[in-house]
Amino acid sequence: MPRARFALIAGLALALSGCAAAPPQNAARLAALPPAQVCHASLPTFGRFPGGRGMTFEIVMPPHGRIAMDNDGRWCAIRFHFAVRGQIPVIAPLHLARAPAHGRVVLGNLDGAMRIAYRPAPGFSGQDRFAVRMGGPEPWVIPVRVRVAG
Repeated sequence: MPRARFALIAGLALALSGCAAAPPQNAARLAALPPAQVCHASLPTFGRFPGGRGMTFEIVMPPHGRIAMDNDGRWCAIRFHFAVRGQIPVIAPLHLARAPAHGRVVLGNLDGAMRIAYRPAPGFSGQDRFAVRMGGPEPWVIPVRVRVAG
């Protein structure tokens, strides 16, 4: 095997293992957020999954995260997983790529899953959106759509 190819494979393996063993990001802060009474949040698991006959299924673009909630001054959180070759969960650092116009976001991981928590601005009702960048060897941008009832 050529030396450059071996280095690339070794580097990718190291990056993936580092991603899987990432230290907690905002775990204490996420655990302390008071949950909204009405909160419906989802983001299906995405990434690469093993298939039959040596095939791998890949969801190339992460699906949109969706949040529907009441504005009671509390937080609604999406709990989600990312898979690499079927290994779930892979934990990667999260960063805000585009801030919401009408609320606040806390990102991180807690209890073996990545979390995206959103709280609308006081008195806000309507639509909001933001985007989260997931780090690692293959960065993803996760768009999130929010619907807030007054």
